[in-house]
Order: sequence, then C-alpha cells, then structure tokens
Amino acid sequence: MYTMKRKKQNPIKLIGMCLALFVLLVLLFLLMRLVLSNPKAEERASCGPQFNEKSGEIGTVTPEPTIVDLYAYFDWTETTKIKVYDHRADKLVDMDLEEYIVGVVSAEMPAYYSFEALKAQAVASRTYTLYSVAHGGCHTNPDADVCTNSKCCQAFSTHERMRNTWKADYAANYNRVAQAVMETAGEVLTYEGKLCDALYHACSGGQTEDSEHVYANALPYLRGVMSPYEDPMREEDVEIGTDALLELIASKYPESRITKDNVRDGIAIEAAYESGRVETVRLGKTTVTGKQARNLFGLRSTMFTIEWTNKGIVFHTKGYGHGVGLSQNGANGMAKRGSDYREILLHYYTGVTISGFGADGIVQKPSPTPGDTDIAFVPEG
Repeated sequence: MYTMKRKKQNPIKLIGMCLALFVLLVLLFLLMRLVLSNPKAEERASCGPQFNEKSGEIGTVTPEPTIVDLYAYFDWTETTKIKVYDHRADKLVDMDLEEYIVGVVSAEMPAYYSFEALKAQAVASRTYTLYSVAHGGCHTNPDADVCTNSKCCQAFSTHERMRNTWKADYAANYNRVAQAVMETAGEVLTYEGKLCDALYHACSGGQTEDSEHVYANALPYLRGVMSPYEDPMREEDVEIGTDALLELIASKYPESRITKDNVRDGIAIEAAYESGRVETVRLGKTTVTGKQARNLFGLRSTMFTIEWTNKGIVFHTKGYGHGVGLSQNGANGMAKRGSDYREILLHYYTGVTISGFGADGIVQKPSPTPGDTDIAFVPEG
C-alpha cells in the first residue's frame, strides 16, 4: 500500500511570511488613519509650530477667531425687546435691542473707525431707535418699531451681510463692534429728561447744521457746531452737461422755463446758511431749497458751489449727508485725537445728558459725564 509523506515546512520561510503580513497590516492601519483624519483642520487648530509650505519655514499658526457671544454678556431677560421690519427679507423680526444695535453700527459706521467713535455711534443709534419706539415706531411699517431701510430708519447688517462685506475680517470686525455696543449697553442721550432724536450723518464738511434748516423742527440739542477733524472732508465734483441739465430741470420743474439761451444766467445760488450749506437755488422762474437741489442733481450734500464750464455745470460739494447731529467722520477725527465717546457725543449734541435706559422703558439717573462739556479745538499748524 502506497503512503503519501507530508512535506516538512521551512520555519524561516514561515516566519518571513508572518512578518510580511504584520507589516501589511500596519501599513493598512496607517493608511486608514490618514484617510479618516483631517491634517489641515488639525494644523489650523494648533497654536504650536507648523511648517509653512510656501515659505519653507516653521512658524506659529494662530487659530481662526470666533465671534463673541452677546448672550453670555447680557442678562437677556432684562433687555428691551423691539420689532424690526427686515425690508430685504420682507418680514417682521423680534429682536433684543442690543443685538439690533450691533447690526446697525456694523452697517452705519466703518468697523475700522476708532473704538471711541464706534461707541459714540452705538449710543446715538440706540437713542435714535428708542426715540422711534416712543414716537409711534416706523412710519412706513406700522407693525414695526424700526426697519432696516436707511432711507426710512437706520441701515442694518445681518451676519450674512457682514460675512459678505468683511470676508476674512468678519469675526474680528464683528467682535470690535459688539464690544463697543456692550461697553455702552443701555446708555442713551436725553435732553431735560427726555430721549433725543439723535440724528447723525457721514461727514459734515467742517460744520454741522441747525435742525430747522433741514427738517421741520428747531431742536435745542441739534445745533450746528464746528467739526474740524474730518479727514477726508468728502469733497466731490459733479459735472452735468448742458443738455442733461436742461432735461433734469424740465422733468421736475417745467415752470422754471430754463432754456439753452438763459441757462447760465438762470441758475444761481440765492442764499446760504452760516455753515456754508445752500438755503435756496434759483432755477429760472422757480426757487428751490438746497435740499431739493441736492436731490435733483444727485449731490452728496447741500454744501456746494457752482461753476460753469464749456461742457456744462460743475457742483463742487463738501461733506456727505444731511449734516445734522453727529458727524461720523468728525467723531472718528476727535477719537483719533484722544476724545472719548462721551466727549464726542456732548460736542455734537448740545446740552444733552448721557443717561441709562431700563428694560421697562424708563430713563434712569444720568451716567457720570465729564465736568467740562465744552471741547476746545486747537487748529493744527
């Protein structure tokens, strides 16, 4: 009977196969870790030394900043609630006052302005908002206290708009604005114990304006004051050709009877205020206000002069906005020269007090204010 003999295994070869299998398993394990991990995220999160592929050097990578948590700063059960009409989304939104003010300051003032200027803007915007609430709310949206349309109430930025505008600087800029709002939380401007209509504008052109020269009422705290530290002064030249000029005037004021033959003699500034803003302009047989002329010709402000060229008319303008109340550019200039937000506000709003405003809608006792409210401006050499 034939018997098959079993072949003897080589022990060295068997050990080699086991080692090869072990190495394969280790490599497979490392490969899986590499696939499942996110080296770039780990690199961003680390504050330690990192290798810079572009420069070939080892440096420190700072983690991306996160926005401050307003809800961790305030006791939100005690804050004022307001109804805001978002004109872009066409909806009414319930918001906490201070959260809304962060969005307003973000939209109304450049985030790179001096920190004290941002704080002044926060107080002015908060006062403007509460004044609106106390006087019937938004005029174009009866269910709202305020709206996000700057032509009606105040401009406002959502987080999405902030991201789109600020891009990589979104977190840093938001935190800066939010800090300015938090440090002035609840502070408002009052005159004889009542909330002020805290109007403001981008740039005055060197001097702000009395309220009655722009709006209906003469308010004692909205008096024209010097604003010498505006930089830039926002000077702009607007040139309009003769034919286009005639079309503009005829479309709005046909009774002026302006023609090519009389246009140069028919258009002139008749009167101006002490600030330099135009009071009235003669358009042929019609007289319009400086405000009406600004709207008609698309000018930045009513602080303008007229010059004729061989092509048409040139309006030389200074400033940006109506010119009443706080000049944002001027506030930034004062802050750069050492003024704090209280000194800025007390300069631009005559005779006001910085007070506290409670969630119950009651103006509380005034906050401490500087002893000398008259700011002495020294012309720079």
